[in-house]
Amino acid sequence: MQANKLLSLVFVFDGRSVLLGLKKRGFGQGKYNGFGGKLEAGEVMRACAARELREEAGLSVPAAALVRRGVLNFHMLADSGMKGADGTIASRLEVHIYSCSLGDAEGEVAESEEMAPRWWGCDQVPLGQMWADDAHWLPHVLAGGDVIGDFTFADQATLLSHSLDKLPPGAMQLDEQRIRRLRVDHLVYGVPGSLEEACAAFEAATGVAPTKGGAHKGLGTHNALVALGGAEDGSCGASCGYLELLALDPAQQLAAVAGAE
Repeated sequence: MQANKLLSLVFVFDGRSVLLGLKKRGFGQGKYNGFGGKLEAGEVMRACAARELREEAGLSVPAAALVRRGVLNFHMLADSGMKGADGTIASRLEVHIYSCSLGDAEGEVAESEEMAPRWWGCDQVPLGQMWADDAHWLPHVLAGGDVIGDFTFADQATLLSHSLDKLPPGAMQLDEQRIRRLRVDHLVYGVPGSLEEACAAFEAATGVAPTKGGAHKGLGTHNALVALGGAEDGSCGASCGYLELLALDPAQQLAAVAGAE
């Protein structure tokens, strides 16, 4: 599996305004974004974020003044447009998000070869001129929260799927090592009796009827499934997990006995 390409992304705030840059060339050209780029050899992520902000927007901020706000993982199914030092296409991108206050910065906001900076009201950011994933997580960051998310793109313009954890303010700062979403795919309950009786008891207790699953050929079991639901806004992605009721399959047990005879 290809290793993730590591990148930084910084948002500078001045009260209720945020500094964005219009990308002038290369990866993401024509889109507004924060300021950031690739982690260089021997560099830590905070230093990378501070360096990229200085190079792209003319602002110098101590690495210690950067507040960790999130991590986003991207899977690009087609050409991402971003190449590694060896010329290979980077299809897996891991972006570490930071923010800082303009009051912590030295220097003047200035246009660079990469970016044309512009201030925007936090409630007026040009989401229509940004990456398709930004609409899902950026408003939460602009409101003060932190995020961890996963996004799959068919190409640079087409977002296929996403999953997102919207965290409270300061969550990422408290856990500097957290880079992945923590998500349970499914829970399994081993039924002591018949699957039919277990499904009936579950429906009687909850009002929800489990959906018949299938048989696990060769394993001697069969199952029924109950979706665990999730936020109506789709922020948990295409799947929010499920409960599996697992029991011995009488049909397979009989077949095994018949085979033995």
